[in-house]
Amino acid sequence: MRRVRAGTAVTAGRVLASLSPARPDGAWFAVLAPLLGSVVVAAVILGPALSRGVVLAYDMVWSPDARLTPFATGATTPAPRAVPSDAFAWLASLVLTPQLAQKLILLAILAAASMGAVALLRELRPGASGLSVATVVVAAVWNPFVSERLVIGQWTILLGYAVLPWALRAARRSVAGVGSTYAVTVAMGVSGVGGVNSVVIVLLGVLALALVDLGRQPRRAVVTAAAALATGLVGSAAWVLPSLASQTGASRSSVAAFAPSADTPLGTWGSLLSGGAIWNVAAHPSARAVPLLAVVAAALAVGGLACFAGEVRRRDAWGLLGPVMAGAAVVVLSVSPLTEGVWTWTVTELPGGGVFRDSQKFLAAWMLAVAVGTGVAVEMIKARVRTLAPVAAVLVSGLLVALSPQLAWGVGGRLDAREVPPGYRSAADRVSDLPPGEVGLLPWSQYRRYPWNGDRVSLTLGPRIIDRPVLFDDSLPLRTGVVPGESDRAAAVTRLIDGGVAPVRALQSVGVRYVAAELDAGLPVDQRALRAAGTVVIDDPGLMVVDLASSVSEPAGSRWLTLGWGVTLLAVLVLVAVGVGRVLGRKLPVGLLRSRA
Repeated sequence: MRRVRAGTAVTAGRVLASLSPARPDGAWFAVLAPLLGSVVVAAVILGPALSRGVVLAYDMVWSPDARLTPFATGATTPAPRAVPSDAFAWLASLVLTPQLAQKLILLAILAAASMGAVALLRELRPGASGLSVATVVVAAVWNPFVSERLVIGQWTILLGYAVLPWALRAARRSVAGVGSTYAVTVAMGVSGVGGVNSVVIVLLGVLALALVDLGRQPRRAVVTAAAALATGLVGSAAWVLPSLASQTGASRSSVAAFAPSADTPLGTWGSLLSGGAIWNVAAHPSARAVPLLAVVAAALAVGGLACFAGEVRRRDAWGLLGPVMAGAAVVVLSVSPLTEGVWTWTVTELPGGGVFRDSQKFLAAWMLAVAVGTGVAVEMIKARVRTLAPVAAVLVSGLLVALSPQLAWGVGGRLDAREVPPGYRSAADRVSDLPPGEVGLLPWSQYRRYPWNGDRVSLTLGPRIIDRPVLFDDSLPLRTGVVPGESDRAAAVTRLIDGGVAPVRALQSVGVRYVAAELDAGLPVDQRALRAAGTVVIDDPGLMVVDLASSVSEPAGSRWLTLGWGVTLLAVLVLVAVGVGRVLGRKLPVGLLRSRA
């Protein structure tokens, strides 16, 4: 009996040893286990968003048909903020279908954020246990930052959040001389998919890390920073060049409109501590209004950050603290009354300063540090009282879920995939077959409440599904007022409408040939005036199109846009070519050796 038991113990020990991340044959488990966990957590968060149809929620407007519209390329907007994210969505939709592409991209973003946080944990604690890894998987995505950005559909900011830990890991290794600078450029290239918001989040983090490590490895730090900056700029040329050429700046009213807004009883500062306080109050989770939960969330965030900072100090990895402090500095600058004038000037007068006005997004590095810190805390408990580690991991993970219960199942059902009516899709498709001419979109507001979308607020689907130049109201209506848009022609239409001119006549006065009215948009449309203004060429219950015969010319795209896209596409080709060359360069010698043998 003793021999049997001893043999069983030896066998069990060998099995556990084979699964250890320290062993080469257990390496697959070290990657597969957190990956599966990350996908499961992401699926629980997305829930109904993974069902049939596409999700339309605030800024997340996904065309049910793969069309590379002028809006997606940036041809109809002075500052093409949807570039190149909408073009990437089109490309992914061509390969996977729009429905599948959206679901896989959302899943990949959340899973990559969790896996990236795990990678940072293992960068600080190479032998991190499965308990701490599991805690970090949950903490990285189950937080107010992710929740509030999902609600308003800003998947591009979440893309930056997901790429950031991988970029920081690559940058740290590059500066230390144990990793390749190419990995940094790849991370920057991936962030470029999300456009302005994702690029600035990742670039700020990498530059801050390189700056902190400048005194230790000056040459490598400079090379790393230069590679990140160069990749970020050339990869973003498709929106940078047109934006700078158009000289469109942020208005002073937008500075206050996009300032962090308290979502807990702890005020703005207390809300920011735990990753909340987004400017859009409609995205604030109701649970954060409970004082006890707000205090616990703030305390947990401070504790996680303290553990992260302590581990950084112990490992002498000060570079990883740089992005956290840099992001926090931007947020403090935007909130503090002492720097109000400086902040307003930065956003409104500095070229490209408008990218900073939504300052809360720069909490990305802060929240990653908090997530990694929770894993460090579990490791610290495990080192002192090993038997308490499972309890601590379950307690912390459960607490994170309890503090943000709305995240479960589509953020409380606010992310729900729906089918776009076939009639609307068919009508939008027929617009492309009409004679040339610009399309003006009614109702004159960029936000909609489609009944087939559960009356949820979303941006209009029109510019993303109509394959024509579309003129629409790009101003942003908020509870505190209206933030002006960037299109001068749209502003001219708005002034006419405010002066009492009928919307269809206002559009006709600026040279629009067609007027497309979304009749199921939750806003009134004067169909009688619309029919009387011209010839009805498409008459569908969801979309009516009238030919005003006022102009046959379509707005020409900017040469800066063409140049920007050329630079961006060339950067992508170079990045891919270098990657292929690196792979072939590594595999070719092995093949030659085998052939000689």
